[in-house]
Amino acid sequence: MPGFVDPAIHVSLYENRASVAPVPKRKKALKFYEESLLLIRSCLQHGTLNAQVKVYAEASSPAADLAALRQLATIGNVPVSIVRSLRLATTALDEPKLAALAARLALLRRRDFVHCLELLANPEMGLPSHAFWDVLAQIGLPRNLVWPGDAPVELLRHLLEQARPRSVFCPAELSPSETFALAQSPSIAVFSPCKELLEERENPSAKKLLDAGGAIALASGYDSKDAPIFSMQMVVALAVLRLRLTAEQAIAATTINAAHALGCADEVGSLEAGKRADILVLSLSDYREIPRRIGVNQILMAIREGNFMVNRRRAAKASA
Repeated sequence: MPGFVDPAIHVSLYENRASVAPVPKRKKALKFYEESLLLIRSCLQHGTLNAQVKVYAEASSPAADLAALRQLATIGNVPVSIVRSLRLATTALDEPKLAALAARLALLRRRDFVHCLELLANPEMGLPSHAFWDVLAQIGLPRNLVWPGDAPVELLRHLLEQARPRSVFCPAELSPSETFALAQSPSIAVFSPCKELLEERENPSAKKLLDAGGAIALASGYDSKDAPIFSMQMVVALAVLRLRLTAEQAIAATTINAAHALGCADEVGSLEAGKRADILVLSLSDYREIPRRIGVNQILMAIREGNFMVNRRRAAKASA
C-alpha cells in the first residue's frame, strides 16, 4: 500500500511540565532537535513516510519560532519527508506589527525554514484586514486553516475565500452550515480521531462531510501534551471503529487525501507510475484487517523513494 501521510504533527520548543513561572521553560536547541528526530523516526517505524510538522510555540515568540524551525530544517527530509508549517493567528494588526510580520515571514522563507503557513481562526478578533492578506500574498506561501468551530459560518466562508487554504483542520463537531461550506470548498477537511478519542469527543462530522461530497483527510494530531499518539495505523482503526468510515475511505484519507492536504499529491499518496516509490508492506493478507488489529504495528517494510527505510523481515531472518 502507499506510505502514510500525516498532515498534523505538533512540536514545541517549550517544556510541557507545569511551572509556577509565568513563561514556560524553553528547551535547549539540542534537546529539541533530538526529541524531534526521535519522534520522526518513531513515525517512520509505524509507516509514516511524509508528514507536516507544525511549530507550536506556546509563548508566541518569533525567536522561538525561528529556533524551532531552524532545528527542523537541520533534520531535513531524513528519514521522513517533512513539510514545515508555522501557525499565525488571523487577527487585526496595526501597521508596525504588520511590517514586523512581513519581515519575519520573509526571513523564514528566504532561509527555507518554512514551507506553509497555518492560519488560526479567532472569532473574537473579527475579520483580518486587507493589509494582512496583502502581506500573505506577498510572501506567497501556501496556507492551511485551523477552524475552531462554534463560530459564525460567515467567518468561515470569508476565510475560505480569502485564504484559499489547501486544508482546513476541523473540530470533532461541525454545524450543518459549516459542513455545507466545507463540502462546497476545494479545501481538504482534516480530522484527528486520536485526539478526539483522548478528549472523549464523538466525531460524526467527518462522515457527514464525506457524504455531502466533501474531501476529508485524517491526521494523528500528535502533541506530546494533549495527544501523544503518532501511529497512522491507529488513525485508520479509529476512523473505522469510531467515525464509521469504511477501510477504503480511511486508507484514502491517510494517504492520497492527506497528500493533497500537504500539496504533494502529484508525488506521493498513491501507487502510480511517475510518483515516488513510497511503499509499505504490511504483515496482513488483507488491508481490511488494519482496523481489526488495533494497537499492533503491522509494518514489515517501509520503502521511501525506492530505498528501504524499515525492513523488519530482514531483521527477523537475521535473528532466526
